[in-house]
Amino acid sequence: MTLSIPYYCKSVDWDQFIADYPPPPHFHTTVGRLSADAMHALQEKRFLDRVADAWNVPFYQRHWKTVGLEKGDVTRLEHIDRIPTFTSDDLKGALQSAPPFGDHYQFGRPDFGKVPLKIQTSGGTTGMPRPTLFDPIAWEVQAVQMARAFYEQGALPGDIVQITYTNSLANSAWNAFTALFNWMGCVPVTTGTGIVTPSARKLEYAKEWGVNWWFARGEYLGRLAQVAEEMKFDLHQLKTRFLHSYLGPDIEGHFRAKLEAAWGCPIYDNYGTHEIGLIAFEGRERKGKHINEDTVYVQIVDTETGAPLPYGQRGNLVATSLHRAVPPIIRYDLRDLMIMTDREESESGIISRKLSTFLGRADEMVKLRGMNVYPLACQNAVTKDDRTTGDYICVAYYVGEGLGRREEMTVRIERKSGEVDSAALEADMRAALFKDLGVKVDVEIVDPGTLAEHTRHGKEKVRRLLDLRK
Repeated sequence: MTLSIPYYCKSVDWDQFIADYPPPPHFHTTVGRLSADAMHALQEKRFLDRVADAWNVPFYQRHWKTVGLEKGDVTRLEHIDRIPTFTSDDLKGALQSAPPFGDHYQFGRPDFGKVPLKIQTSGGTTGMPRPTLFDPIAWEVQAVQMARAFYEQGALPGDIVQITYTNSLANSAWNAFTALFNWMGCVPVTTGTGIVTPSARKLEYAKEWGVNWWFARGEYLGRLAQVAEEMKFDLHQLKTRFLHSYLGPDIEGHFRAKLEAAWGCPIYDNYGTHEIGLIAFEGRERKGKHINEDTVYVQIVDTETGAPLPYGQRGNLVATSLHRAVPPIIRYDLRDLMIMTDREESESGIISRKLSTFLGRADEMVKLRGMNVYPLACQNAVTKDDRTTGDYICVAYYVGEGLGRREEMTVRIERKSGEVDSAALEADMRAALFKDLGVKVDVEIVDPGTLAEHTRHGKEKVRRLLDLRK
């Protein structure tokens, strides 16, 4: 028997792929500048292709038929609201229906080996992580999405780039590496998190090898600045031109300003997700995030009713991947709070709809005396006070019993050093948080380094809610 191996290099018509999903610099002169009508036509064609794929998938057959959706009901992009949304909870149900990989694919385990596949995971905080399969199209489009951001933010072929996420089952570092290596001609340095490579050593590498820019989450860039201060290492001596990062709900820009002052260079904020990739990225003017509109269709919906909201209103982000057939991702409610604005042209010529600063997680809401409070909304008050390390965690819990039971929340905040007056900082934080949240919360000041165990410093994501209500 002749063994048939699905060689990666032959799995895709790469010339057609580049035409379909232009990497830099072609993006800026092609789909990055499409008119509204031309973009709508492209999105509609790809959307209908994905809907056709989904009708061959048990998960969607089951999910859609529960609301009476039939083939032929969706024939235009404007019909997208006829399709029900789904969440990560529904994906967990798909995995339970057909373990271990789920029934949200057009094929099963016996078909592995017919096309190159990669397993990446999301979640897994309290159990097994959620596996997602990537075929070459899904994998490379996510890399192209990132390459577009890198190029727009100032990356050049030959740049040496330090990636401070770990190449693991989470795919952020892999996406960055693939974008740099396959689509930008840059030189990736995959040092990983502080657990993989000590922060001090990363700074030494940056100086010795001439690292030009960094791929890192905002909190870790702050940690590197703190380590540099302890080492008496001048970050400004490095050749850092810019920082590609994810700043979270930095609504007033205090976090960005502190990082830029410490590093001596601009920092660009971005937004992405495990299944769909880099949904949006900041341009050179740093006024909102350009949506990768040829690869994802974004809607903002009401957090309570799920009804689509007009431009300028805050709600849950619902994303539809326009490129993924493995698996199709159609109307995925990410439960991330955002605002979207209409199409406009940037200084570099990109024309797109834009997303706001990340505003929090709808599924991490705490109800305090009739007010909806999102833990990530505390970041503004904490990061703008120089007496804190910027690290905090919100502890949600119940008080009382029966009909008198109510939710309460304490915000634990790290002071920068033992010399900081805890009582004064606590009082000021109570006032600042009340101003931002609109409701009073308890505050507890703790020593530096105390919260790392809970917020998970050094890992891929930072946790801001310790939920004791469960």
